[in-house]
Amino acid sequence: MKCRYSILLFFALLFVADQVFAQGYYNIRRARNLVVTGGTGLAFYFGDLADPGDISNITPNFTVGARYNVTNRIAVGTDLTWFMLRGADSKSETKQIRNLSFRSHNFELNLIGQVTLFEEGERFYLRPLVNPYIYAGIGVVQFNPTAELDGERYYLPDFKTEQVNYSTIALCIPAGIGLKFRLNPFFNISVDGGFRWVQSDYLDDVSSGIYPEHASFEDPIARRLSDRSGETGLNPSLSEKGSMVRGNPDKNDAYFIFNAKLEYYIGTGAIFGSQNRYKGKMRRKKYRGGKRR
Repeated sequence: MKCRYSILLFFALLFVADQVFAQGYYNIRRARNLVVTGGTGLAFYFGDLADPGDISNITPNFTVGARYNVTNRIAVGTDLTWFMLRGADSKSETKQIRNLSFRSHNFELNLIGQVTLFEEGERFYLRPLVNPYIYAGIGVVQFNPTAELDGERYYLPDFKTEQVNYSTIALCIPAGIGLKFRLNPFFNISVDGGFRWVQSDYLDDVSSGIYPEHASFEDPIARRLSDRSGETGLNPSLSEKGSMVRGNPDKNDAYFIFNAKLEYYIGTGAIFGSQNRYKGKMRRKKYRGGKRR
């Protein structure tokens, strides 16, 4: 259902692009260094609750952003992205006994630099039909891991399932590659994919190497959220002696974002004052005796 909404949104953006193009073609000679973007795509989680190489936990994302073309090949920009992540031991052949799971709605705000393979040229509307690019930068991600227990969903940081307080805001390092396709003079369609290295191991609420002992929990809900192995019937509780592995504290979590976006070139004069990079020399009008000539 969510993928269907993403497809509908993408075609709606294409319709808007066509309408704006039809109404604004006379502005083609205005300098347009500022580009606004919007799109949708997929997110993939990599962490303690996913097997290596497993991308089955596909979730949606939506993004808006802007970039400024500093030169004909270099741009700087920012993106705000909402995305979902999830993982579950029930999908793993080797981790079902642990029986942990999570779901998280997240926001990423980044600052990136982008370099294209080909120059876009002095006139924005004469840019290449197809242009590969790379990007990298820095950002922050806000996450909120939750888990379902007895039909109710619980916000895991509140229950300290590993007897640890951790921040739900972390630095991330985005980097990736993409392709731009010139749709018309004012619009591009771009597709890109990028990895996010996160400076936290708690996107999924799982990090510690061992389980806390049951006696360390005062709240029975917190104890059950910490150790769910007893629900499977496959093995006795893993935390009875506080010595069994719960997560891998030596490796931080990460995620991958894939997007299809619509890009629109904005005349910077509409924001920063009138300017026209492409117009010829203007004739100067002289005043003599209070009269214009």
